[in-house]
Amino acid sequence: MEKRWSEQSLWYCLSIQPKKEKLAVENLKKENIEVFFPQFQYQKIRSRKTSLVLEPLFPGYLFAKFNLYSKLTFVRSAKGVRKVVHFGSSYPVIPDSFIEELRIQFGEEGIKTIRERIDVGSTIHIAEGPFQGFSCIVLGFIPAKERVRVLLEWLGRAVQIEINLKEIAANDLTLFKKDMEMTDR
Repeated sequence: MEKRWSEQSLWYCLSIQPKKEKLAVENLKKENIEVFFPQFQYQKIRSRKTSLVLEPLFPGYLFAKFNLYSKLTFVRSAKGVRKVVHFGSSYPVIPDSFIEELRIQFGEEGIKTIRERIDVGSTIHIAEGPFQGFSCIVLGFIPAKERVRVLLEWLGRAVQIEINLKEIAANDLTLFKKDMEMTDR
C-alpha cells in the first residue's frame, strides 16, 4: 500500500547552530528521526602531537528524514538546529538517491577517513593563481577544502596562505596524489 503524502518521511536539509552538530544529531535521534551527517576524518599535527579531526562535508548542515507535517515543529525547535532549509513556504526534499550516493561514499556512519602522508616541510611550487612561480613550504593539508596550507616568502616576510591543490605544479602535485589515500571507515 502506497503512503499518502502526509504520512511520508522524506529527507530535508537542516541548518545547524555553529559547533552544535553533535547535539542536534543526538536530539533528533531521540525522537527516532533518521539523520545523516557526512564527515571527513583525518590526522592533524598540532605542536608535534597528532590528533584525529572530524570535519563536516557540508559545514553547518546535516540531513534528516522525517514527516514534515507531524515533525516540523519538533525539528525546528530541537537543540542544535537553527532551521529546516526552506524557500518561502517551500521545503525542498532531498532525493533518496542523493543520500544513498553519499552513504556509498561515506559509509552508514557517514565518516570517510583520509590518510595523508605528506611531509610537512616539503617544498612545492605554485603553478597557477596569484602566487604563480613562487616556491613555498607545506604546513598542512585541508582535505574537505582540497587545499594546502603553505608558508610563502612574500614582500620580505613569511606569510601563511591556503592554496587549492589545482594551483600546485604538476610534478609537485604527484607527491600528493601518490601519498594521499582515501578509505572508508
